[in-house]
Amino acid sequence: MSNARDIIIRPIITEKSMQLMDAENKITFEVAKGTNKTAVRQAVEEIFNVKVESVNILNCRPKTKRMG
Repeated sequence: MSNARDIIIRPIITEKSMQLMDAENKITFEVAKGTNKTAVRQAVEEIFNVKVESVNILNCRPKTKRMG
């Protein structure tokens, strides 16, 4: 994944992320699976021309679906 646009898929826009953006100046993104923190940092700095202080990654499992 050499392209920064391939690493960052989309921003996450929820009420909680908007509160974090206002209060703590944090922005949330959905990133490609298997991406490490340094790649995310470089991609954000390349796309938005900002200095990234820290990166936190959270892996969420999808909800289980029941059949029948």
